[in-house]
Amino acid sequence: MKILYVALKETLPGSHGGAVHVTEVAQQLTRRGHQLVVVVQRRADQPARETRDGYTIVRLAARSNFLLFRLQAPTRALIDEFRPDAVMERYYNFSGAGVHAAARAKIPSLLEVNAPMLDPPGAKKHRADKLLLGQMTRMARAQAELAKRIVTPLAATVPFPELRDKVREIPWGANVEMFDRTRLDPAQLETLRLELNPTNKRVVVFLGSFRPWHGVREFATVAETIARARDDILFLMLGAGPLLQETRARAARANLQTKIILPGATPYPRVPYYLALATMGVAPFNPAAHPPLRVGFYWSPLKVHEYMAMQLPVVTINVAGLNQIARHEQEGLLYPENDLPALRAAILRLADDAALAERLGAAGRARVVKHFSWQRHAELLEKVLRECMA
Repeated sequence: MKILYVALKETLPGSHGGAVHVTEVAQQLTRRGHQLVVVVQRRADQPARETRDGYTIVRLAARSNFLLFRLQAPTRALIDEFRPDAVMERYYNFSGAGVHAAARAKIPSLLEVNAPMLDPPGAKKHRADKLLLGQMTRMARAQAELAKRIVTPLAATVPFPELRDKVREIPWGANVEMFDRTRLDPAQLETLRLELNPTNKRVVVFLGSFRPWHGVREFATVAETIARARDDILFLMLGAGPLLQETRARAARANLQTKIILPGATPYPRVPYYLALATMGVAPFNPAAHPPLRVGFYWSPLKVHEYMAMQLPVVTINVAGLNQIARHEQEGLLYPENDLPALRAAILRLADDAALAERLGAAGRARVVKHFSWQRHAELLEKVLRECMA
């Protein structure tokens, strides 16, 4: 197939979740023999077009993320130039340029939804929608109605019951080639180990955005209590975000900078090397801190998939969705959300039982390769695209 993949809120290349998702989908569909043009937002220092990994990136200049819907005309021009068999668009409330242009060109479109299309009462976007007299709801509904199919990790992200027959649930994945211990450069890995962990302590890793709903504060609290009592455990927190400086200051006040390591934003190709030093991966989500999660745990978290791909047992909360990726006592240890003593107990159990950690980690690698790889995601996505074509 020839596919126009519209993701106008994203910029490529990038290392955050949305950019990784778009890149992986484009790469895997290209590997499966399809021709892709990926349409993203242009930064001032970037070329308008380039080819990467066998697919074409077209960058469109946007005045504001709130005006992305105005890019329908250049998107339609790309349809006329490329003549795709289908258009796939990554949903953003103020976009829809892809599905609208596809409808005018009379070709099928697929909407990729990775978060609630409409936020629940109390959320900022819900208040904004009220101020705009429901304009955001109308824009979301129009995109869902125009699309032939909708793919999402959780069907509840689509708030229009009459359109649910279009919805196909597909989880995100991990790059099981990049996140593979056997493919890492031993020299680079040893250099990093000597830098961060020369005494071979057990390493507990947190990877992700430093935002409240990622459980940064909860993880830091548990890390402090363990670090004060144990000299054989090291905590490694990878990533950046609004809470990074707060977390660094907190570790400094506790005089634990050598036990709680915070490197900040990490280049994506380096992440597997950091994970390879770890004994376990922790994803201490706090859904109560993020109102959109009231619709259900719609995330198909990259960090959990990547932990598993690197043969790390996962410690995360026991909620629907997550507990079907890493299962309790099978690929990880799950605990009730916001139960910090239970989180502490799970970390210590894995730190003190190497055989259990190894067994859960090996099972996680096998599960993610079979069910949650980007290759598997692309295979399922291809089937839905063929449904659109039919």
